[in-house]
Amino acid sequence: MGRLIDTTLREGAQAPVPYLNGAQKTALVAAIAAIGVEEIELGHAVTELAYGAEPLAELMAVAADVAPDLRRAIWCRARPDDIRAAAALGPEVVSFALPVSDRHLTNRLHRDRAWALAEVGRLVDVARDAGVRYVSIGLEDASRADVDFLLDVAAAASAAGADRVRIADTVGVLSPGLLAEVVSAVRSRFDGEVGVHLHNDFGMATAGAIAAIEAGAAWADVSLLGMGERAGIARTEEVAAFLTLQGSADYDLHAARHAAEALSTWTGRPIPGHAPVIGPDIFTTESGLHVAALARDPQTYEPYAPELVGAERSLRLGRQSGRSAVAALLGEHGGDLVEITAQVRAVASQERHSVDPAEARRLLGA
Repeated sequence: MGRLIDTTLREGAQAPVPYLNGAQKTALVAAIAAIGVEEIELGHAVTELAYGAEPLAELMAVAADVAPDLRRAIWCRARPDDIRAAAALGPEVVSFALPVSDRHLTNRLHRDRAWALAEVGRLVDVARDAGVRYVSIGLEDASRADVDFLLDVAAAASAAGADRVRIADTVGVLSPGLLAEVVSAVRSRFDGEVGVHLHNDFGMATAGAIAAIEAGAAWADVSLLGMGERAGIARTEEVAAFLTLQGSADYDLHAARHAAEALSTWTGRPIPGHAPVIGPDIFTTESGLHVAALARDPQTYEPYAPELVGAERSLRLGRQSGRSAVAALLGEHGGDLVEITAQVRAVASQERHSVDPAEARRLLGA
């Protein structure tokens, strides 16, 4: 089963939200560690070069103190000076991003494929000479790269002794099925670990992360609330929940909820009521058929028990309620069930919202 790299403090910092202060970053590191995530990407070494290395150095020290078992990673560009700057911070992992699509190589960097292939070995050597123990190469825009060239880069990374390559779907265009094929192909040419970094532009990042892991990826990048560029990336809380509740992982999903709620408050990005795993309304049901079934057997319409993710079930009555739902929630209320059901529907319509059983009894009694 795959492991998770939480990059809320690196990828998430690229979202257009208020910056986190030092205390919030410290709390976030502790919260991410409490979830049980195996690796945390603490920041972007290039930013530190521009504005002073001290804040990231302090965060590295804080992470070592509050989360000693959490592997620390620093991200940087595929440049020798950046790699050395990242290595100087003393992380367990340095991950540099090397573009592999012709669009990025030609239009952005004015380079060619031969240059990229040569850079792989040179930059891995730079990292090793700088004392990096675990070298991770991010294959930027891999989803739009020529597949044969992508595999050549993976083979070059393997020959250079890189520890991990990360397949980046930089613009979120790979379907989960195609992503699984790419992961399998890259694994056939790379002897180390394969990871994925998946953007959510078409809403497929979480599904892609699961598909990649099922195809043999050892790592998946995630961030709380999916925070990141544009539509963000795969969500920590969603991927952790699926791997725990449908797989063999053991992430603390209550901790994931608390961390996501804290980040929501700090950044002013609200959690929608229907958000998977952490949405406040996902276990609230009014539909008559569903309510009646849930009252007898919650597993009929729930993929997992709400308490597993720190939520509560709320069965309600409203204008969609039928006699079975009314009987299940109100029990022996007295009177004719058909008449009571009609009254419940009328009251809910008048109030313009569904009601819980206690409120229904009060309104009917009035």
